[in-house]
Amino acid sequence: MTSITYLTAFNNLIIKFNNYLIETFPEENDFKIYKRGFELLFKANAKKSCIFFKNYIINYREKIINKDETFFLENDYRDIVDTSQDGMEDIVNKLKKYWDQLSDNNKTKIWDYLIALIKLSDLVV
Repeated sequence: MTSITYLTAFNNLIIKFNNYLIETFPEENDFKIYKRGFELLFKANAKKSCIFFKNYIINYREKIINKDETFFLENDYRDIVDTSQDGMEDIVNKLKKYWDQLSDNNKTKIWDYLIALIKLSDLVV
């Protein structure tokens, strides 16, 4: 597969993940806003979302891969590369707010999405 194909898969998975969050937290309108923001970003620059994601997770990659809940529970995210315009920090902070209330099944799905996004982002040059 080409880098473009991986990028398309990455962007599609971000939307699918956002749809999952919208379904899981129907009362949380911010996830709908984030989805629209990603869709606009894809149209403007399809690769930007992947770049933002990589910048965001660089310091947390191992915690995510290892499904370490301290990623959600104990971080203040001050060591993040400047991603203030991309919404990644907002999404994680929203999840942090709900993490203790989620079922194990929901937590597993969120980890699976994040890990798949990491793996896809590794394939995008």
